[in-house]
Amino acid sequence: MTFRAALFDFDETMINLESQHDAAHRALCASMGADYDSLPESFRFGSGRRIIDDVRIMRAHFGWTESEANLMERRQNHFLDVCRTSALELMPGVERVVRELYARGLRLVVVSSAVRAAIDEILHRFRIRDLFDLIVDGSDVARGKPDPESYLIASQKIGVPPAECIVFEDSQVGVLAAKAAGMVCVAVRNPHARIIQDLSAADEVLSSLDEFTSSHFLR
Repeated sequence: MTFRAALFDFDETMINLESQHDAAHRALCASMGADYDSLPESFRFGSGRRIIDDVRIMRAHFGWTESEANLMERRQNHFLDVCRTSALELMPGVERVVRELYARGLRLVVVSSAVRAAIDEILHRFRIRDLFDLIVDGSDVARGKPDPESYLIASQKIGVPPAECIVFEDSQVGVLAAKAAGMVCVAVRNPHARIIQDLSAADEVLSSLDEFTSSHFLR
């Protein structure tokens, strides 16, 4: 296989931020006088949705009248605050794989349902932001994963055909999005996932990026 680009999902693929996202959602609900735990488990334990879609779901569930834009800004402020005070760590193998693929000349892109500013800040924190050409976030698309829109936008922006892109994902919706875009997908199981993800559509499933050997894929 010949790949010219590697596209990485962010949350739970590169870094585990479930507790930080949970804290931000809870803080937003608390500030609105709402009980976060009254939301269904399928929402609270779900994976792969855009943050703006989460805010919309909470707004509709609780009947909030404040604008989506204001709620989103408040939620993101809570999220950045908790991230800045957390001892964050990249998932096992992430930094090695990122640096190895960059050294091999692949274009690197983050394709995430999260928010660009937070992704950018965290990548800078680990001193790997400069290795990535591009961040495609939830605001760049009209349809979140499993729709392939985000991956197709990334492919178009860096000028690399989908067939020459390899994707790293942790969620079922992410894997389906990558495959629908016509890309090779390596799924990496998140050991912290609260809902087991069906990753069977991926071309390869790994327990950790520590298992990834670029020579196996980049012949």
